[in-house]
Amino acid sequence: MKFILKLIIPVVFIVLAFMFVKILISKKQPNLSRVPDVVAPQVDIIAVDQKDHQPPILSYGTVQSYFETTLTPQVSGQIIEVAEEFRVGNMVKQGALLARIDDTDYTAVLAQESSNLSTAKRTLLEEEIKAKQAAQDWQASGRNLSSASDFVLRKPQLEAARANIQSAMATEAKAKADIERTMIRAPYDAVVLERMASLGNYANQQQPLGKLVATQRVEVRLPLTADQAALVDLPGLHQKNSARLTVTLTSATKAGAEWQGQLMRTEPSVDPKNQVTYVIAEVEGPYQAKPEPLVVGTFVNAHIPGRVIPNTYKVPEAALVNDAYVWVVSNEDKLCRITAKRVYGHEAHVYLRLLGKELEASAIKPPLHIVTRPLATFKHGKDVKPAFVSEKR
Repeated sequence: MKFILKLIIPVVFIVLAFMFVKILISKKQPNLSRVPDVVAPQVDIIAVDQKDHQPPILSYGTVQSYFETTLTPQVSGQIIEVAEEFRVGNMVKQGALLARIDDTDYTAVLAQESSNLSTAKRTLLEEEIKAKQAAQDWQASGRNLSSASDFVLRKPQLEAARANIQSAMATEAKAKADIERTMIRAPYDAVVLERMASLGNYANQQQPLGKLVATQRVEVRLPLTADQAALVDLPGLHQKNSARLTVTLTSATKAGAEWQGQLMRTEPSVDPKNQVTYVIAEVEGPYQAKPEPLVVGTFVNAHIPGRVIPNTYKVPEAALVNDAYVWVVSNEDKLCRITAKRVYGHEAHVYLRLLGKELEASAIKPPLHIVTRPLATFKHGKDVKPAFVSEKR
């Protein structure tokens, strides 16, 4: 009997444990699968309207002289005077005496040529008297004056005497000019760029005495790309009497200084290497400008007013994807892909025209909410959380 109990009791315990586990399993609630909440991504947007824009056209160039003259004497001689203002950096007026060459030899030549002129005038008077006397003698002989030869009437001698006077007058004028040329004067209002003349030096026609730069005006040669040139009213031969565009020049080396110039000319050819067109801007009175003078050799940035671009949107450059489309957030906070055409770009911004049919189909009302930094994962119709950002202009 004890043996039977030893066999039955473990079996009973196993059966009871199995039934208890089965009851627990039957009472356990099944796990319900949960659908994760869809989180809409946040996007930065700006509000833009379609309107007319007039972006400035940016260019650059180096200030060049309008007139630059190397002073070279027309006569030779020792330099006996150098003006005090004839120093590098000084400004000189038109006609100011800069240096003087010894004119002793040229004064002697002038005296000689004046004497030759007086002799030629005396000879002419003598020939006129002789010609008159010859005509009277011919008529006194009872012959007709028309039958006398020119030589008998001394006409060739008179012509030679008159020619000698013209030659003597021209030679005398040259002698006077040579004396005037011994005085080196400024041909226009200028600033002295170089000076090589010194007292005691011997000047000749192959040796320059200095270099002057005109202060009346300077010019800047500005390159324009094809896109820029299309937005500028370029000055041409047919626009001589038209209003000139005003150009604003600035320089990084002279902070706060601005100079106003005008577009005057367009070069008649396009650079074959880079296909740019060059326009010439002129600045009047550059060396008298305040607060800083605009000197030759300064590198400047130019702001040229462009044509008005009608019916465009101004957005950040990063908002334009693949130069083909932008992302717009609709009134229901859904993404809409709108085809865009670039018109012009300026300082991290781009001026666009959007496809009107796509805007009408998406029922988006202005102002448009443009995504400033679109992601590659964007899809048309996707829900987003728009957040306005301030745009730096």
